[in-house]
Amino acid sequence: MLVDLILPNSNLKQYVKLVVGLLLILIILQPILSIFKVDVHQMVDQLIRTNTDPTVEANIENQMNKQKSEIEQIQAAYILDEMVVQMENLVEEELQETYGYQIVNVEANWINSAATDSKELERVDVQLIPSDDQENKVEKVYIQIGETDPPTSKIPKDEADIKLFLGERWDIEEDIIHIAWKEE
Repeated sequence: MLVDLILPNSNLKQYVKLVVGLLLILIILQPILSIFKVDVHQMVDQLIRTNTDPTVEANIENQMNKQKSEIEQIQAAYILDEMVVQMENLVEEELQETYGYQIVNVEANWINSAATDSKELERVDVQLIPSDDQENKVEKVYIQIGETDPPTSKIPKDEADIKLFLGERWDIEEDIIHIAWKEE
């Protein structure tokens, strides 16, 4: 109140009141801070040092790089899966019409697992099954009593033709295509 009475009426009076009020608050809080033994200068210095500490920045940058690489790996895996689906869709209809087989599963193994550096195929595994048109045909059933020959997996004669067809459509070498026949 004393400062209020001494100052003349002007625009500066409100600013002086604000500064004096802040000083009074600090004077009142000083005993409370001394009870808890809080050094205000030390707290401010510690905050300033933490913000400029290079190890904190390096740790944050390392974490960001790690998360970035994980996201890139997930994206690369998704892209490769989509490529496999597109490969299957590209030949699905023509394979069924021409050879009478449909694709059950396609798996592609890439030379570089990161796939961002190189997208070369190492091996393509294709699992085929006769299409529905051929499954409806009834074959003769022979019953033999006694010892039988072990069942052999039937490999169609046109496997080389199918490999050639898939290699041309997918624009890859036939050597890396491996066909498996799904049995019912």
